[in-house]
Amino acid sequence: MKRQLLAFIPMALLASCSSELVEGVANNAAKGGVVDKVTIKTRVFEYDDDTRTSLTATEQGISFAWANGDALGVFPVEPTTNNQARQDIKVNTQSCDDDAHYATFDGAGWALDSGNSYAAYSPYNGQMASSTPYSAVPVNMDGQDGTLSTIGKKYDFMYAPSSFYEENSASGKVHEVVFDFSHAVSIIQLKLTMPVADTWTSLTLSNLDDKAVWVTSATINVANGSVSNGVKASSISLSLTNVKTTEQDKELTLYVAALPTETEALKLTVTSADGTEYVAGLDGKTLVAGKAYRWIASPILVFTGDGEENGHAYVDLDLPSRLKWAMTNVGATVPHEYGDYIAWGETASQEDKDYDWDSYSLCNGTQRSQKKYCLDSSFGKVDNKDELEDVDDAACVRWKVSWRMPERKDVQELFDNCFFVWTANYNFTGTAGCIVYKAKEELHKGMMTTTAQATMYDYSLADAHLFLPAAGFYSGGSRVGNLSDCYFWTASLCESDSGWTFHFNQN
Repeated sequence: MKRQLLAFIPMALLASCSSELVEGVANNAAKGGVVDKVTIKTRVFEYDDDTRTSLTATEQGISFAWANGDALGVFPVEPTTNNQARQDIKVNTQSCDDDAHYATFDGAGWALDSGNSYAAYSPYNGQMASSTPYSAVPVNMDGQDGTLSTIGKKYDFMYAPSSFYEENSASGKVHEVVFDFSHAVSIIQLKLTMPVADTWTSLTLSNLDDKAVWVTSATINVANGSVSNGVKASSISLSLTNVKTTEQDKELTLYVAALPTETEALKLTVTSADGTEYVAGLDGKTLVAGKAYRWIASPILVFTGDGEENGHAYVDLDLPSRLKWAMTNVGATVPHEYGDYIAWGETASQEDKDYDWDSYSLCNGTQRSQKKYCLDSSFGKVDNKDELEDVDDAACVRWKVSWRMPERKDVQELFDNCFFVWTANYNFTGTAGCIVYKAKEELHKGMMTTTAQATMYDYSLADAHLFLPAAGFYSGGSRVGNLSDCYFWTASLCESDSGWTFHFNQN
């Protein structure tokens, strides 16, 4: 059998005013003039058809009430040579009901310049520079705390072009300007069932493929609501304060405001006060401004090992030999990382990853000039060594203490005593590979199945397990079988002078 040189992985998230809006005869619509009355109107967050939910006490939608003294930023839209922030209007709600989304109040001498169109925005931050144009009002989504009240005060960015109305009354003509606000953001409700009673300090929504889709800051044109100059990130986080679950109530309801975007599949991570992470996977969604969405999840604690040896976590799969297997590959820091690609009998990756005989340290440049570990004279000098010595064992050299690469018999023991589950998305990381569980019943030993089928046997990532990522291998300078096949070296040599390999895929 021709001996090949390959490189595998060594294992080891306002009180409102009620007033019926009476639209009089339009007089030069959207243009300015004396104002006797100002009406501001906000819209409820309409439910997305696929995620109908209640984000308030009713099923009608999410609405934020105007509070007495709230300020609106107002901009002249024309002429463009004078399009900076003009002033703010303060809301007066003293004679209004508390359950509507209109606010109407006396213009109190406030006037619009004749000939100009106007636009308004909320929430007014009180720090807008006079030079800020209506088309570039800054919005920032950072610093959210997961509460609906904070979103209403700071993150429910709204915009409204003005409409101007003239109404005949007994006392004469009444001039009214109307700002009909639309929401620039969507709102996500997260309904989480946590597995334990604890205090929670943060929550993160991350795109699985690290694609930057969350708009963390941008500018908005308050005349039409268009968002531009967005800064994007692959995740969005909530900083939680005094958020707790108890043994009697393990439900969390949190809220996230987001500018319109289209997410891929997401990983949700909730972190407790001691730094422990609980995770869940979420389907991707297209987030539309003015709509509400809901994700329901039950985050779990992912198994992180039974202990450590020299800084490397291990799992005890209750094997007859009592051997412990490493939770990560050599060269990796977490289970889903591939780690280093190393030629058999070497202890480090080759920098150019051009794995061929002329760069192999255990020969003299050719396949038939082996200097060590040779069982056949046609491949070099016979020394009858068929197991890697410590000096040539990547796990032993790099991890020290009692770590070593598995021998062929160790791999066979794993197959004979464990339950193998193939997954295309381990721990919501997007990495495919094989989960190796301690077999719960004799029937499961040596079985290989899919993640969906594994639920039949009540296995989860919270159970003790080993994960073997589908990292493929290198032949020459090319990687082969990535995301579809697992290849790992053993420390054993077979009769054809090739290293025994540990190879499998979803079949």
